Amino acid sequence: MFALLLAAAILILGWYAIGSLYNVFRARQALQWIQKGLPQIGDKATLRWVGSSWVELKLAKAKDPFRSAEILIMLEPRDLPIIWWFERTRGRRDLLIVRAQLRAAPRFDLKARGQKIPAESELKREGTAHWTAVQGGVANNMSADIRGQISPYTVNRLIVAASLDGVKLTRLSVQRTVPNLELQFLLPNFNQVAATRLFGSLPQLCEEILKM
Repeated sequence: MFALLLAAAILILGWYAIGSLYNVFRARQALQWIQKGLPQIGDKATLRWVGSSWVELKLAKAKDPFRSAEILIMLEPRDLPIIWWFERTRGRRDLLIVRAQLRAAPRFDLKARGQKIPAESELKREGTAHWTAVQGGVANNMSADIRGQISPYTVNRLIVAASLDGVKLTRLSVQRTVPNLELQFLLPNFNQVAATRLFGSLPQLCEEILKM
């Protein structure tokens, strides 16, 4: 019995160490990639590590049309095998998240999400009575809910504008409250997608949002 407990403890500690090291390696790769595209939206970002699965980059003064922005790297909890397995069965993967306050508040709210992505807490809390589900086909096989003056055509146009080849968009949120914009992408293959393409497309997307 003691031998089994010892073996289990060694296995868990070994998994924790390997999972943590891999996540740190993965996060550093992502940071090197992000830094090449970061000047497109701002300079002088502050960096904060939260454990081995979460990294924050904050830009207090971002370039127009942004007022401020933050970029998050959210990795699978590979250091905790049971939690990692549970989260993975629910569809969690390594994510790149962009949140921003724009120079003005949008005039509508939009919540779009990919397949198997849970609805945001705002939708769950307020219920469908406050939101209108977009009927018919939504770009990228996503589902979307809207509030305010925005057409299904515009929803699809924004989803397409936020999507790039090689970077899978899993969530798009536009809202009148801060953060005005949130984008969630699966971490791409860093050797196949240029960070300048992704971050360079964001100002144009925001200008489209502010015109509506």
